[in-house]
Amino acid sequence: MKQYEYKFSFLPEAINDCEKVSDLETTCEVKGKYPCPCCCYNTFPVPKEDAIAYICPVCFWENDVFTSSDDEPSDENRGMTLNEGRRNYKILGACSQDMLIHVREPKSDEFPK
Repeated sequence: MKQYEYKFSFLPEAINDCEKVSDLETTCEVKGKYPCPCCCYNTFPVPKEDAIAYICPVCFWENDVFTSSDDEPSDENRGMTLNEGRRNYKILGACSQDMLIHVREPKSDEFPK
C-alpha cells in the first residue's frame, strides 16, 4: 500500500509560538468577592445575578441565572435544585457525588464574614 502525502495549498500555515505549559501551571482562579449560592463561600467574582455559568471551585455548583427559586431544577446542574446542591455540599463536600474530584477546600479569604 502506498502512502500519499497531501498538500493543501488553500489552507493557511498554522504558527504557534507559545511555550508548552503543564496543566498545573495553566489553572487560573479569579478572586472571589461574592458568595456562592450553594456553599456560601466568597468565590464568585461578581454577584450571582451576573455570574453566568460560573463554577464555584469549592463546591463545583455551576451558577444558573435563569432559575427563579431555590427549588427549581437547574439546567446547568443536570436538573438538580439549589437546595439539593446545598444539602449535598453539607453531606459530601461537593454539590454532587461525581463532582468531588473537582472541588478544593476554601481559602482563608473566602470564608463568609
